[in-house]
Amino acid sequence: MFKNIENLRIENIYKGASKRQGSVQKRKYNSFVFRTAGCVKYTFPEISIQAEQGKILFLPKGCNYDYACVADTPCEYIIISFDAELENAVPFSYPLESFQDMDEFTNNLTDLWKFGGKAEHYRCYSVFYNLLAYLENLENLTYIDKKKADIISPAVSYLKKHIYDCELKVETLVSLCGISDTYFQQIFRSKYGTSPQKYILSKRLSHAKSVIDSGDYDTISLVAASVGYSDPLYFSRAFKKKYGMSPAQYAKG
Repeated sequence: MFKNIENLRIENIYKGASKRQGSVQKRKYNSFVFRTAGCVKYTFPEISIQAEQGKILFLPKGCNYDYACVADTPCEYIIISFDAELENAVPFSYPLESFQDMDEFTNNLTDLWKFGGKAEHYRCYSVFYNLLAYLENLENLTYIDKKKADIISPAVSYLKKHIYDCELKVETLVSLCGISDTYFQQIFRSKYGTSPQKYILSKRLSHAKSVIDSGDYDTISLVAASVGYSDPLYFSRAFKKKYGMSPAQYAKG
């Protein structure tokens, strides 16, 4: 992604709506722009990039470009502007579908930066560095031999069907591929930017949060069981570690 990055400093984190079209000359800061709604086409002197919902676009400091919304639907975004000494900084776009801090990134980051103190700003930096690590892993995936990615496809297919099963074990996923645990972990991390254990945990907790948000549940214990946890206490601890409060506290608003 970047050959080197030094002296990084976040300048602002903002959530808002895009103008329908516009032009920028010599952009003041480096920025990551994540589309939460709509699709925008960016035209640079050398290339054009279509930034769709769910994708993040990098805009280098000093670049010139025109932009325009592709359709009549609203175009909304989250933008992180930062200053840093970068090498080989060029525009690029990647999906964030497997980013493990997605909930915090889309729901909390702007308020943490805008209203928080030093501790909250440290959390913002933590999410930002995790984002850089995720994007770097995606960049590396481009160079992974496709045959290696195909090796874990049986496990990926199984995982999609059984991710909320209480009996799901990473050992089962490994056995489906006929390779060592170390090699499986290596390929999985290269593809998804995290370990299978953390991937499963993140997906389960994110779904649990959605269930609680919907209000369509009887007890927290049943929510835990529905996303693959037979031990409600373990589920509560994991939920609190990710979201800063227990499921019961979160449900009360």
